[in-house]
Amino acid sequence: MGQRQGVGTRGIGLELLAHRRAAGKTLEDVCVPLGVSTSTISRLENGKREPTSEEVAAILAVLGVTGDERNRLVDLARGGLGSSGMVEHSNPTRQSRTYLGFETQASMITNFEPLLIPGLAQTPEYARAVISAIQVDEDDSDVEARVSRRMARQTIITRKKAPRFNMILTELGLRQPIGGHKVMARQIRNLIDLADRDNVSLRLIPMTVPAHAGLMGQFVLLEFAGHPDVVFMEARTTGLFRDDDDEVALYRLTVEKLTAVALDKAGSVKLLRSIARDLEGG
Repeated sequence: MGQRQGVGTRGIGLELLAHRRAAGKTLEDVCVPLGVSTSTISRLENGKREPTSEEVAAILAVLGVTGDERNRLVDLARGGLGSSGMVEHSNPTRQSRTYLGFETQASMITNFEPLLIPGLAQTPEYARAVISAIQVDEDDSDVEARVSRRMARQTIITRKKAPRFNMILTELGLRQPIGGHKVMARQIRNLIDLADRDNVSLRLIPMTVPAHAGLMGQFVLLEFAGHPDVVFMEARTTGLFRDDDDEVALYRLTVEKLTAVALDKAGSVKLLRSIARDLEGG
């Protein structure tokens, strides 16, 4: 069995894949001028082999990627990705790109949110209210661009061969009228509709459970077929990706503990309808 490749190797592979697709090139378009096989490029893109800085530079040259982006990826490869279980991004754009790469390839996405609704389940109005509040240094056009990107991401859960999408939310978070009572009520109704999808699970932790395993905050557990699972945690200026076996196991146990105190599907939907009625009457 070959050496397990870490989250850093997989992350740079996803970025190379994204650049190739953005350039409209096939594997053959890249491998022929480099004099390598398609399987070599495919293994790099799939994170099955750690790339050297020379390989990354050569691939980016074929793809026409230059400047700061080219230097960043080459430097990342030069630093040695190895089998490290951690990747940290302080640049929100790079973080989003890496996360989207993992998200699109996941077979199961489990998202715990103590205060907000996951981006994959947000309505445009709710997303706009959240982003406007959080992105304190951006103007309206930046906010609208973020809303558009977030809405585009949602095709992940409706596409053919969509991943399993598990949401664990709190009643406390859903009773906050973000965007106003009407906006929040429509958002809750959207959650009820999503809960009817075969690939979506929604579990709600009621306020009668004051303490639970998720008090440390938000996280996403991304599970894959043929790759180690990844945990993602997000702060204002940093995004952290972890695939260390022990840490992932701890988050998997956290999901089990949260599920144990959450309402079942029927109970969750019943409570969602009650919250929506309260908001609509407010």
